[in-house]
Amino acid sequence: MRRLERAGVATAATAVVTGLLFVGACSNQVTGTAEVNQTDLAAYQSDMTASSIAASTSRAAATRSATVAACASFATANEASVSVFNAYIAANNTSAPDTDAKAGAAVGTLRDSARAVDRAVNGEVQPDIAQKLHAYRDDTNALADTLERRPDIETLNASIDRFNNTKNLARDGCRAF
Repeated sequence: MRRLERAGVATAATAVVTGLLFVGACSNQVTGTAEVNQTDLAAYQSDMTASSIAASTSRAAATRSATVAACASFATANEASVSVFNAYIAANNTSAPDTDAKAGAAVGTLRDSARAVDRAVNGEVQPDIAQKLHAYRDDTNALADTLERRPDIETLNASIDRFNNTKNLARDGCRAF
């Protein structure tokens, strides 16, 4: 047993000496002054500039694409809303027997249109257009809520005016897309 203990101590001592030699060999200082390799630096800066330009261009293209899609969704949704709502107005003006049915259809279409626009507006849509489309969504839902209550004509007209104002702002903003 003594022989194994001596062998273990000898092995441990050898490991310590070897470790100290490696530490000693790696601790030498090198003299001189650190300098930047100008060729490598220029190549690196050029790569980073190109990468930044590509990322910026890609973001701009994604923003434009998302904004175009949101504006197209708005145009489709608005056309449906206005068409069905105008059918209700015509029925109401003539006291047609299907006025209530047309009002119900208008309420449903207005809410569907608001949801469609809301789904189309994501984080990539240009912020000023997104704000206008959110306002359109909100006023479309407000018009649906108002019509659902079958209010007096003054209340309905006030809601229609708000809807038309935000619709026009959204339409004007989307013209560039």
